[in-house]
Amino acid sequence: PLAYTVEVARVTAAAGVGIAERQKVVKLAKDAGLWRISTESGAEVRARAVVLATNAYTDGVLPGLARTIVPLHSFQIATAPLPADVGAGILPGGQAVSDSRRILVYYRRSADGRLVLGGRGRMALPSSAADWAHLERALIRLYPALAGVAIEKRWFGRVAMTPDHLPHVHEPEKGLLAVVGCQGRGVGLMSALGKRMASYLASGDARQLPFPLSPIRPIPFHAFRQVGVAATIAWYRMLDALER
Repeated sequence: PLAYTVEVARVTAAAGVGIAERQKVVKLAKDAGLWRISTESGAEVRARAVVLATNAYTDGVLPGLARTIVPLHSFQIATAPLPADVGAGILPGGQAVSDSRRILVYYRRSADGRLVLGGRGRMALPSSAADWAHLERALIRLYPALAGVAIEKRWFGRVAMTPDHLPHVHEPEKGLLAVVGCQGRGVGLMSALGKRMASYLASGDARQLPFPLSPIRPIPFHAFRQVGVAATIAWYRMLDALER
């Protein structure tokens, strides 16, 4: 995703689009038919249309939006480049794999020969390498031959889940679109959806959107989401273990 993002940015900039990095938006306001986007640094941008595509990193800029999703942490690990004799029999066709468990893991080989594996992580922010231990156990369970291979990289990010497990597109005001709920599949989904949203904003034709526009409906008792999600994950882990 990083290499993909950098290339999208390169193509976009070459087309004449300005990219403002590290500019946190703190306020949106309508002024004389244009949106005024205020940033934490004091800089402002004016635009005819605005798309909020912050997904699991959504904050309070648009009231109620953050309470329509449950942000979860997705953890990943990457081994050192695998020795040729060990790596030869692991995903030789370059497949990307995910399992069918309730708390799934997914894995693939990287271009430099590592095995990259990811899955659900704890709700709290990680504080040590031990927070990735469950993925290291899953790795050895899948490929015992990797028991002696070092884990060189560990990282995490947030994914946004919705109660119906579908993406939601909102238009609280004309010219203001918000899309959330990629369910962990945001790279491909947003690549496809971005063009559709741009076509809708340019034409006003809602048929350009693959999902119907929906009102912003906060999840009831959203403040207790961490307790509920942690309990659900524990329950699903137990069911997965019993079905092995």
